[in-house]
Amino acid sequence: MNLISLLITIIVVTILVTIVLGVGTYVAYKLRLSRRPQAAANEGPGYRYFIIHSPPVERVEDAPTG
Repeated sequence: MNLISLLITIIVVTILVTIVLGVGTYVAYKLRLSRRPQAAANEGPGYRYFIIHSPPVERVEDAPTG
């Protein structure tokens, strides 16, 4: 086997492995979408992991009048 045949074999195997991994990733993605949990009835306005931070409001009287 000469060098050109070896390089062609490596390139073809790499392309085939990439295609197989791409199809496998797509199937795993579709399976994950189908297993998405249903929303609980007691959850808030749709924020599961985060809360909205409201900074404290400064009053006008407390501001320096410089």
